[in-house]
Amino acid sequence: MKNPFNTLFGQLALMTVGLIVIVHLTSLVLVDRDRGQIDTGHAQRALLLAVQSQRDGAVTASQVSAALGVSVINADDAIPYGCPAPCQDTTGPFQNALRAKLPPGSAVVADPESGNVWVRYAGNAGWLKLESSMLPARRFISASAMMLVFAVILALIGAWHLQRPLHRLAIAAREFRLGHRAPVVPASGPREVKGLIDDFNQMVHALAQAEQERAVMLAGVAHDLRAPITRMQVRADLLPDEANRSGFLRDAESLSRIVTQFLDFARESADRSPPTSVDAHCRRHYGDSLEDDALVRLDLQAGDGFGLPLVDLDRILTNLIENALTYGEPPVEISTSRHNGHYTLTVRDHGGGIPGGQLERALQPFVRLDEARSGDAHCGLGLAIVRRLVRYNGGVFHADNAADGGFVVSMTFPA
Repeated sequence: MKNPFNTLFGQLALMTVGLIVIVHLTSLVLVDRDRGQIDTGHAQRALLLAVQSQRDGAVTASQVSAALGVSVINADDAIPYGCPAPCQDTTGPFQNALRAKLPPGSAVVADPESGNVWVRYAGNAGWLKLESSMLPARRFISASAMMLVFAVILALIGAWHLQRPLHRLAIAAREFRLGHRAPVVPASGPREVKGLIDDFNQMVHALAQAEQERAVMLAGVAHDLRAPITRMQVRADLLPDEANRSGFLRDAESLSRIVTQFLDFARESADRSPPTSVDAHCRRHYGDSLEDDALVRLDLQAGDGFGLPLVDLDRILTNLIENALTYGEPPVEISTSRHNGHYTLTVRDHGGGIPGGQLERALQPFVRLDEARSGDAHCGLGLAIVRRLVRYNGGVFHADNAADGGFVVSMTFPA
């Protein structure tokens, strides 16, 4: 399973959300502690003033107490008036801090639901009720949670907005790497990202133009060579000497096959012909027509649903089997299968394979390895043509050396 945090969006979201949570927790621990100290200081001064006014005169006490939001409640009436039963000392940061600032023997009871604080001042028989001296815990927690949720949502939206241009650029780069036409990526995001996307679009356009010009040049050269090669074959047939005639015809055939490879490589799309069954085509051309399975072996399990354009399928199998018989060792194994909604076509030989350090180079066009790539009618386009045809048909090409010897090419197509 892929790690969801091993992406630009995941890491941006994790960093931003983590920062918000740390800041939020820090504010809860530090800011709320300082706010509690201030609140307890105000409560202490209000209580002291109310008590002193009560001792100086009843009228002055009631007026000051009302102005400060402090009510004087008889001891027997405390619980009916809202003091949390059994109206005894409660613990908490606010209560402990306030109790420490009052004379010894004072009692402090806090009601977290209403925010009211009940104080029994040392030496007083009754209770003093401070209205809304504390922020109710439920309201404080709900407000903090709401702010945290909003902050996290905004952080996720911001991270998603920042990574979208790079995500589109990554998709386009992957499509271009696989040989598909990369779409023009709309430039958006910060200035640096816009510049990167513009440079990528210009690079893709320049490379596509160069590729098209090369394809046109190859196709033109191949078409121009068709006529002289045909004339060479006709004139070779007129030669009286059998050895010379066979040599000329063999050379003309090699040139014709090279021209055909040029034309196949210059194509820019899949063949338009109707699809044909891969299993049936393999049986017809490489199974039923061969009496000895020492040359080609078939293991066809995909079924009739696996189809490819006839011309492309013939080109793929012809190039792979020819390479296998020329540079590898028989038998050549052709197998098909269906798994997890995909069809797989595999061609394998039993030769010595390709040196690991030269494997990627062997897949490049016009490259022939010194020891393994030589002979008539070969210009280093076989595997490049196969890989291009596979991509044109929406497939994935993979080539490697088999674990027990030989070279294997695996092509996966969507069902």
